[in-house]
Amino acid sequence: MENLKTFLSKQDTTEPVSFGWISKGYDYHQGGASYVLSREALKRFNEGHQKPNTTCRKYGGHEDIEIRACLRSEGVYMGNTRDEENRERFHPLNFYDLFVGPIPDWYKQRAALEPVTSYECCGDDVISFHYVPWNELYLIDSMWYRFGRER
Repeated sequence: MENLKTFLSKQDTTEPVSFGWISKGYDYHQGGASYVLSREALKRFNEGHQKPNTTCRKYGGHEDIEIRACLRSEGVYMGNTRDEENRERFHPLNFYDLFVGPIPDWYKQRAALEPVTSYECCGDDVISFHYVPWNELYLIDSMWYRFGRER
């Protein structure tokens, strides 16, 4: 949570922007990795649903794709979530798969950046992982906060 707060504290809330893992060629944030909206983006998302002839769907479809379609129609752009070393902060895989591998083919095909495993997989200020079993949450917590990780 601290990494998300730090990342967002550096963003302009008046910009119509969303942040998350960008699926190359698909122009949306993969929902499993999570995504966040600026205050202005959230306002536009809400306004988009109030319009009588809106393209923003209230029901059906894939949540991440439908939300992106609505945001796009309201002029919200996708911001850069990579760190200074060009590493992703939002991850659509779990930590183990990114650290040990192998990387699934679908990820290789859709990743905007070349997938990297081992120590280079994740930045110091990673925000999210997907497909994380409960027991891995304890491992990640220990690695990040209890085993001498400097902040």
